[in-house]
Parts: sequence; C-alpha cells; structure tokens
Amino acid sequence: MARRKMRALVISHLLMFTLMFVFMGSDPYILRHAHVYGSAAIGIASGLASLASFSSKIATAVKGLRSEVGAAISSSLILLASPLPLLGYYGFVTYMILTNMAFAIMVVSTLVVVAEAVDPSKLGFHYALRGVLMSIGGIAGPFVGAYLYSAMGLIGIALFQASSSLVMLSMALGLRGFGIKASSGLGFSKGWTLAYLTSLFLASSFMIISTYLPPYQASLGISLGATSSYFSSRAFGSLLGRFPGGIMFDKGLALFFLPSLIMLIASLLAPQALTLSYSALVGFLVGFSWGIASPMLLSLAALESEKGKSMSLFVTGWDVASMTIVPLAGSLGSYSKSLQFSVLTSLLALALSAALSLHARRYLALRRSR
Repeated sequence: MARRKMRALVISHLLMFTLMFVFMGSDPYILRHAHVYGSAAIGIASGLASLASFSSKIATAVKGLRSEVGAAISSSLILLASPLPLLGYYGFVTYMILTNMAFAIMVVSTLVVVAEAVDPSKLGFHYALRGVLMSIGGIAGPFVGAYLYSAMGLIGIALFQASSSLVMLSMALGLRGFGIKASSGLGFSKGWTLAYLTSLFLASSFMIISTYLPPYQASLGISLGATSSYFSSRAFGSLLGRFPGGIMFDKGLALFFLPSLIMLIASLLAPQALTLSYSALVGFLVGFSWGIASPMLLSLAALESEKGKSMSLFVTGWDVASMTIVPLAGSLGSYSKSLQFSVLTSLLALALSAALSLHARRYLALRRSR
C-alpha cells in the first residue's frame, strides 16, 4: 500500500511538472500573438475558457472521476487543442476552452492523490514539493517556448504541446487507485470558506496581471524578452515561496495575510513593467505571493472530511475569477486600466486573508484533532 501511494505521488508530481512546462512554454506566446484581438476579446475568451474549466471541476465533484481517467482525458484534450491557435480568433477561443478544461481535470485528478496519500501533518510539505516541481517546469517552459516561437512561430508551439501531451498520456495509468468520489453536498467549514474567498481574489490579481501584461507590453512595442522575463521570474518566485508556505502551515503559523500583501505590491508595480528588470521584479512578486499561498490554502482544503469534493470545488476559485473579475478588468478600455484593477482585487484578498489568519490557529487545531 505504501509503495503504491508513493508511486502515485511521484507520478502525480511529474504530471504537474510536465503540464506546467508545456503551458508556460505555450500560453505566454499564444497570448502575445493574440494581442491584435484586443483586451475585451481576450477577456471574453478567458471567461468562456474558465466557464468550461469550472464546469469540469463541478462535474468531477458531483459525478466523481478516477484519477487515471482524468489524466488521460486531460492529455488528450491538449493534443486536440495544440493546432487551434493557428486558425484565428475562433481557433484561439476554442484552444482556450479545451486547454482550460485539460488543466482543470489534471489539477483535480492529481490534487486528490496528495490529499488521500499523505499524512495530514505533512500536507504542507507535499503540496510545497508539488508546487516546486510545477515552478521548475514553469521556469524552463518560457525559454523553450521563446526559442520555438521565435524560430517557427505558432507551429513550433503546437508541436511542443502535442509531443508533451503524449508524454503525459503515457504516465496516466500510474494514478490507479485514487480518485474523486461522487458527492451531492456542498457544506464546508468557516475556515474553508474564508480560504476559498482569499484564494479567489488572490487568483484574480494573479490572472489579471498574467493575462493583460503580455498584450500590454506588445501594444507598446516592448520586446519579447520582457514577456519571457515576467513569466520566468514568476515561476522562480513561486519556486522560492513553496517550501516556506508549506512549512508555515505544517508548523501551525497562520500567516495567510502575507501573500496577499506581496500581491498588492506587485499590482501597484505592474503597469510599469516595461523593461526586462521591471518585468522580472513584478513576475517574481506575483509568483512568490502565490508560491507561499498555494500550499497553505490547499493544505487547509485537504483537511476537510470529503477530500475529493473539497479539492475539486476549492480550485474553482480560479474559474469564478476568470469568468467574472478577469473579463471585467478587460472591459475597462485599455490594458493599463485592466492591470490597475488588480490593485482592488489584491486589497480584497488582503482583508479576507487577515480574517482567515485570525481564525486559522483555532481552526487548524480543531481540524487536526478530528
């Protein structure tokens, strides 16, 4: 049993490394290529994609899904979507929908493996380890993507995605024995709810900056290197933040307000990210903020009694933000105003995370005693 759990853990981490490697090697350049469609059009595509992602997560929570099946479906969707950005705006929209579904299914299929296979006292460490591998993939991906995009354009990106999806498909069966059980209830603890709302607004800031900064830079004639610098530094910051966040959770330190404060600083600086160094700074702060927050918030969600349902629904915060807040930011009329909207979402995250920090010490002690 222990050996089977360890094998599934390793494979789940490798799948997420590969997923981040291919997504961060593809999406920045697909988004940059799409700047000609305008901020509102990109926002609409993002909203539709998140609706599909949200629906996928709700479906897995309600109907249930075996982890190996979810990984296979996710890999197949990426393979199918890989050539679609070559087909213009509607191809871009379809690509966004399919790849967001693929990302959602892979995330929940692997999150539940960690929640079920790991002792509660070590959840923070293992979610941090998962995040570190994702960050390494995120660091390497933009360099590969930049080379392929510069040499071959979107065709190079499509070939990169197709080959990576086949690698993931070959690993899917290693997740046998884990999965999300069907559930109809939606009740959660107060701590879970505060953590979910904090995650929602923190993710909103993360996505607003990451979605609108590449076309903002392209519209001003800023070099491709600035975009690569942002995403690589974001991944590096996320890498550095993971283990501190995980260790803080495992030690019972309820500093949930800290990543929201860092994200607020990044939001204030984002419209000025027009050089390699400034883009790198903003990217690092965005990544470091989420790097700290992710293992803390995921570990909190994993303490719920129905782990599969909890993990599937907890990560819908990203989709709710993409369907509502990110398109709203895109509708403000300019990329600069879209970026500035992240200041408001960061302030809301800070207020909610401060309340969560006050609540969490007692909450963690209660949940761990069950």
